[in-house]
Amino acid sequence: MTISSVAAIANLIVLETKLLRAFKTESSNPDAMQLRYSVALRATANCLMRVGIEEEIAHKFIELASAIKEGSIPFLRSPKASGRTYDSQVIWNYRCYVVIGLECIVRSGKMKLQEAARYIAKEYPVFNRLKRNPSHSLATSIISWRRYFDEGRATNTCERAWRCFISPATPPKCSSARSGP
Repeated sequence: MTISSVAAIANLIVLETKLLRAFKTESSNPDAMQLRYSVALRATANCLMRVGIEEEIAHKFIELASAIKEGSIPFLRSPKASGRTYDSQVIWNYRCYVVIGLECIVRSGKMKLQEAARYIAKEYPVFNRLKRNPSHSLATSIISWRRYFDEGRATNTCERAWRCFISPATPPKCSSARSGP
């Protein structure tokens, strides 16, 4: 998509207004700082998308904004003892939706678990972006993500979405947040 110079300038003016608003007040409060930078990065991402920058690039700003807001910026954290870094909440949210899709296919009775995972991997190769290791099989990764959710190792947001889907007859579990990472 190409955009006119006038439209690009208009989008930059909108961005400037949003950034000025985000950084209007200074505060050393970590929560306020997280919110301020999160808002600024989201505004930047929206501007980039409006002026025609590739969506994948703009989405990186949204991922960073989410990580800042959560206080979980993986590349600023020391790696775990195994040397692996943490995956962001954004990535786990997307994985949750993939696993819910897998579960829908399995529950329909049209395919077994392995077959459904292979189907998703074949029909939606874009999900390869969610894998930790690019050389691993997407179908195997999807099944691994499902096991992760089944074992209750997901963060609050993902855990609630998964539990709401798995146990729709028990809505209180969906609205209550459990403590943990």
